[in-house]
Amino acid sequence: MMSHLPTTSECKQTEEALQESEERYRRITDAITDYIYTVRIREGRSEETIHGPACVAVTGYTAEEFKANPYLWIQMVHEEDRKAVKKQAADTLSGVKVEPLEHRIIRKDGAIRWVRNTPVPYYDTHGELLSYDGLIQDVTERKRVEEERRALIVELEAKNAELERFAYTVSHDLKSPLITIRGFLGLLERHMARGDAERIKADIAYISNAAEKMERLLSELLELSRIGRVVNPPEEVSLGKVACEAVSVVAGRATERGVKVEIAPDLPVVYGDPARIREVLENLVDNAVKFMDDHPDPHVEIGARRGDKETVFYVRDNGVGIDPKYHEKVFGLFDRLDQNAEGTGVGLAIVKRIVELHGGGIWVESQGAGQGCTVCFTLSEKSE
Repeated sequence: MMSHLPTTSECKQTEEALQESEERYRRITDAITDYIYTVRIREGRSEETIHGPACVAVTGYTAEEFKANPYLWIQMVHEEDRKAVKKQAADTLSGVKVEPLEHRIIRKDGAIRWVRNTPVPYYDTHGELLSYDGLIQDVTERKRVEEERRALIVELEAKNAELERFAYTVSHDLKSPLITIRGFLGLLERHMARGDAERIKADIAYISNAAEKMERLLSELLELSRIGRVVNPPEEVSLGKVACEAVSVVAGRATERGVKVEIAPDLPVVYGDPARIREVLENLVDNAVKFMDDHPDPHVEIGARRGDKETVFYVRDNGVGIDPKYHEKVFGLFDRLDQNAEGTGVGLAIVKRIVELHGGGIWVESQGAGQGCTVCFTLSEKSE
């Protein structure tokens, strides 16, 4: 009797079934995040370690590769975690009860993963350690979520603290002009009844100034709240061009106070929101001009210095300077070092948020009173 030869259709079906089976195996293998290893003990020392076949899904190495290199496991452990891993193994061998240990490994493909290593010892009837099994669980995703959660909690706590200070300070800063307005309204009423034109004019000026201060404060608070939510699409920005635009906006105040503003040539092209970057420079130059004091030769410089890893941009002045102990404080919301100075104390907080929104940092360099001040910041430069 002749055996049945498979038809083309049957061969195709078999091939498709094989492909489907291989695909299912691949999906199952890719989904595995745990595997078991066994350490055999002889005379209190580890004699052999056998890694289960699922180790390749977690580590990238096969069981055969682990068998060929007895030191591969510890070599794969992240250098900063090796001491803890060695201690766990030593404690297990000595009979000390150990807890699961979470540590990092470097996969064969170079990826860093977090695993949870849980040893389970086995003893003979005399209490002699025969072997121990270990469960390796890939907990990278859980670690990532936990880290995100911690970061969010820290951010939320910081925002809550800022919100408390915000509410307190806003109420204080708004209360002052309101008291002024209320007081001078009463005076205005009496002076109008007397027909005292000069006093009436002075009262109206005080009320107008107080109202303008409230309007300016509310406007800047609105601007601060919008940063991070209303941002133009990032684009290539010529910092030299934006600096010229920013200086033209504050030219009136600078001219009035006799302050010379210089822009360094060949400022680089950066990447970001041009309107926001211009706002940074406007605030910094305006702030520098404002705190120039009575310097005989006041000047402000916008420039850049190139480092090994990044370019640092700066606005430097030869004004009143800032004591080093206040270098961080100046960027806080409403943190005015001089309470009698004009402004609301929101400007540098706005600058800080814009810079951070662009992935940069900002800091102050100043030797102290009378030594001038340099505000430095970084931005994303145009990639080549």
